[in-house]
Amino acid sequence: MKYKYSYVLDSGIPLGGIGTGSMEIRADGRLYSWTIFNNGGIAERNEDRYKYFLTEFDSFFAYEEGKMIRILHAYDYYFGANPYTRPWIRPAREIEFTGEPPIAYLNYDNEVKLKAFSPFIPLDVKNSSLPVAIFKFSSKKNTRFFLGVNNPFEKGQIEVKEDMVIFKGETTSDDPRYQGNLCIKVIGEDASATAYNQIFDFWDDYKSNSLVKKKGDNLGIVSGKGNDLTFIITWFFPNFILKDGRRVGHYYENFFNSCTEVMDYVIKKLNYLEEKTTQFHDLFYNAEGVDSWIVDLIGAQIATLVKSSWLTKDNFFGIWEGYFDTSDQRKIGKYPYTDGPENTALNTIDVLLYALPGVMLLFPELAKNIVKDLSNRALKEDTPEYVIFSLAFPDNLNKYKEEVRKDPTISTDIKKLYETIKRIVKETGKDPKGRMPHYIRHSLTVDTYERIDINPEFVLLYYLIARYTGDRDFLKSVYEVAKNAIESIIRTQTLDGLPYLTLPSGIEWMRYVNNMLKANDAYKILGYHTLALSMQTLDDWSWLGFSPFVSFLWITALEALNEASKLLNSPQNYEVKELIEKANKYLWNGEYYINWYDPISNLRDDSLNASQITGDWYVQLLGLQEFLDYEKRKSIFSSIIKYNYTEEEGIRNGSSNKEITPLGVKLSVQSKAPWSGVEYYLASHMFYNGFEEYAKKILRNVYERYELAGNFWNHLEWGARYMRPLVAINIIHAIEGMRVNMLDNEVNIDKQKNLKWILLLPTAWGLLGINNGKIRTRIYHGEFKGKINGVEVALRENEEIEF
Repeated sequence: MKYKYSYVLDSGIPLGGIGTGSMEIRADGRLYSWTIFNNGGIAERNEDRYKYFLTEFDSFFAYEEGKMIRILHAYDYYFGANPYTRPWIRPAREIEFTGEPPIAYLNYDNEVKLKAFSPFIPLDVKNSSLPVAIFKFSSKKNTRFFLGVNNPFEKGQIEVKEDMVIFKGETTSDDPRYQGNLCIKVIGEDASATAYNQIFDFWDDYKSNSLVKKKGDNLGIVSGKGNDLTFIITWFFPNFILKDGRRVGHYYENFFNSCTEVMDYVIKKLNYLEEKTTQFHDLFYNAEGVDSWIVDLIGAQIATLVKSSWLTKDNFFGIWEGYFDTSDQRKIGKYPYTDGPENTALNTIDVLLYALPGVMLLFPELAKNIVKDLSNRALKEDTPEYVIFSLAFPDNLNKYKEEVRKDPTISTDIKKLYETIKRIVKETGKDPKGRMPHYIRHSLTVDTYERIDINPEFVLLYYLIARYTGDRDFLKSVYEVAKNAIESIIRTQTLDGLPYLTLPSGIEWMRYVNNMLKANDAYKILGYHTLALSMQTLDDWSWLGFSPFVSFLWITALEALNEASKLLNSPQNYEVKELIEKANKYLWNGEYYINWYDPISNLRDDSLNASQITGDWYVQLLGLQEFLDYEKRKSIFSSIIKYNYTEEEGIRNGSSNKEITPLGVKLSVQSKAPWSGVEYYLASHMFYNGFEEYAKKILRNVYERYELAGNFWNHLEWGARYMRPLVAINIIHAIEGMRVNMLDNEVNIDKQKNLKWILLLPTAWGLLGINNGKIRTRIYHGEFKGKINGVEVALRENEEIEF
């Protein structure tokens, strides 16, 4: 006997809405990683993160094949099947799985096909956040299909209706399933529903034509006949609780009170939900003039948006920086092999820098919600955090020590302490007010205000969303926060006008000095600042002085704020020409920008950081005055391919092969690692500038790395389903040569392209065709009014124009 085996089960297509929790259908046809119960990797409370009330062993699909039953999975004899006692029940022999988020297509033995999806309709948040999974089967023969699910409640009850079963159970109020229920329903001929305690009893009764409506509360089964048949799973679990005990719930609670209400809505809207989801899918994946493997690679990241998101009842939208996949059985000690944030880490600004330009193309309102929320979390006076971050600066700390020596009660009188700190920072000018948060942690609080790149990154995200949506109220309402973010860094962390990095600036150095002195906080004493104020997105990697990555983000942020100021008739204007000249003077080596140079210590790192001109990418996204010309970009991109790229690794973040850094510590693994989010960003940047060969080379390497073992929908960095690779979606606009500025109601598209692909606009989506200098657009959802390449356009759904 000869078998051919390939493991492809690392990930699959999540089924569920944005922020609803999900289940994954994988290549073996089974449903994995059920997080619909406020449990698993999306949960905040650690006691809920390791709970799974349903697993891949708790549900099945089956159908009649003559006198046999086929369990529709490529797995062992299971769910009552047994080659000895019940040989008439057998698993499928082979499954062909096509994962194209938001849809998965399965072909079982060329006899039965399945289309599995949850509604995903860009621009339509309500219908894209429904707690539902839909399974549409088709068969060559008119036959009976089954869906069985174990009761997720211990000692729960199953209510059996004509074509639906409802699972419910009594729990304590701190249980994530509290006041929740789960429904499964069949749409087909001769529909039936039943509940049993044992799967074996069900199959035996079915074979002997002696099924009863209810014979227990452990297993619910619905079935029906037909060539085409649909199963629907809906859920309602409102008890989404934060670490501090607050119940934040889900967005779907604004419309529904039970899984039956969700089911009624889905049945009523089923044609619309499927039509729109399929339209989006087909426009996305049936591209012409774009390699299909590139389309697949981009589309894979839609899975992360569903799998790793929160959308609470009051419309807070959060994306996990990395998914702590507690359902994965491959663990090392306490942690899963994928690692990731053991505690909540949402909306990390330095990662959103990459992810949000992708997310906004699908759901601009959700992207805007993120920036609005972050704008309310800037560092403010008269807070404990303000005291701590003020005293991180030596000038402030020294003055405080003088004050507290004279009056020790300052340290114990919070009111006196606040007043003292404000007086000190006024004297020194080292006022940290306006620093932006790194990410949102447990109980929707801020983790830290460290990191020097965060403030300019926030400004870029702010202006990006304003420009893309054309929302002038948003532009105005967040302007002061953005301005204060810039001023905060100017006051505290610039030298010669550029952001200046000091120790501690990376975990590799902190780890080294802590070990050297055998003390966990040694870095606070040995660094220039007492906190890691100079960290950046490559946070394990220590940089000093000036860095092109931070400097060009800074220069671009200044330009972006200048543009916002003009639109709001504000006199604020930052001079950037001299800053560009200084960056070139300090960092340009004639081929690329070196990773960092410290003019005070004269230490330097001559290696090449692949993200060094991310700021230039934003210049192009934001339509700002360019500070790099074609030849310099060409030199940098060529250098990245020359020094950072290898066939066996892809694009490494850093080019250095030295083991020891200029600081005398072991080089961080981050420097040596390929981050697919950075690779996607580079591809977008390169496509925008006509370096298609380089972009495809990078993307092909990512494709070949992640197609193995079924990792295709699961990109790793700090955890699974990492957020940064969501930037892949922006590659659509880069390939199309599209730039959007709805503040002026303008869209510009590169007419030199030849392609037919999805059109994604802030208020509409549809089909874009570019051929021989002519542009054709057809709207499938929403409406658009504005200029496209200077032509006034007003299009509604199902209308098109060619020019």
